[in-house]
Amino acid sequence: MLALGFAKALKELGHIVHLYTLEKTDWKRVNRIFGYSSDVVDKEFVLLPGKTFPTIYGGLANWFWRDVAGIYAIRQQHYDLTIITKQIMLPVFSDIIYVHFPVFVPGFESYYYPDRYVHNVWLRAYSRPEVATRSVLLSVFKSMQYKPLILTNSRFSAAVIKRLLRVNAIVLYPPVNVEKYLPLSKNTKRKRIILAISRVAPEKGLEIIPDVAREVKDVKFVIMGTLGSTGYYRSLMSKIKAVGVGDRVKVLPNVSEDLKIELMAKAIIYLHPMRYEHFGIAVVEAMAAGLLPIVHKSGGSWIDIVERGKYGRGFSNVDELIYHINATIDSRYEFMARLVTERARFFSFHAFRTRVNKTLEILKR
Repeated sequence: MLALGFAKALKELGHIVHLYTLEKTDWKRVNRIFGYSSDVVDKEFVLLPGKTFPTIYGGLANWFWRDVAGIYAIRQQHYDLTIITKQIMLPVFSDIIYVHFPVFVPGFESYYYPDRYVHNVWLRAYSRPEVATRSVLLSVFKSMQYKPLILTNSRFSAAVIKRLLRVNAIVLYPPVNVEKYLPLSKNTKRKRIILAISRVAPEKGLEIIPDVAREVKDVKFVIMGTLGSTGYYRSLMSKIKAVGVGDRVKVLPNVSEDLKIELMAKAIIYLHPMRYEHFGIAVVEAMAAGLLPIVHKSGGSWIDIVERGKYGRGFSNVDELIYHINATIDSRYEFMARLVTERARFFSFHAFRTRVNKTLEILKR
């Protein structure tokens, strides 16, 4: 979505845009999900026919083919500007790199998967060479005289990049299709439904919801999103049953877009429990639809989107979350809804295009 948002913005600003990918784009699927068609780029090229194995070493292979060999070949075409919109590893010899989050820094997995490398000895041994390679590449990047312009998605991510990579990243918020969801905000007759749109995976922190539902008894909770981990889904469903809230907590994996829209028009609160969220596009989409956000007090959702409580509420633990749910349910909905939908416009594509133009001016200077 970010890559095509960049392409559309650059074309509307009068530039010729070529798209290089590792596999051919399924434009019908892209159009159905994101609304972009192939006319946002002038030409498309595939850098690597075929696919690598889905392992951590496949990530290294992708980095080499795309960011080393691929970028070298692309630069021979004498483009005025090359932009990488999804980092795999550093270094990359591009003019601009959008670093969503420095997940390639060794040790960062523990923030999102705390048990992965502690209890699984075989996985730890298997990953050692890959971790060592990343450490060497990171050292090379830090010692390089040439460094690309680093962009990132939030002030939170920029602070982490500054600490770990020793570079000052420019914050360029990703484009969010708020226009799609703004009409839903006109519905002011909301039900006592709390919606969480999230990939069903361990790092999303969804296991807190059954605990909250046990205490907040007059509210329904709906979790919807792609199924990221079958094991985590089973664990979550077991907890919902064990706590005794199966009648009020529903998990709907891989739902249709129509059902998503229907629920966004009914719910009153949007809950985003993930810790250290880089940005949180789903939070902005929910705000555009008129849902009142409650997010974890960490990451870009808290710092950049709701601005530490100015446009929503934040929590650090179960008790705090319960308090804010009760306070939000009983608040003046229409006043808060106008506030959050107006905030959502700040992250629209039009705002993104303006910021892209300013970024290009910075690069020229």
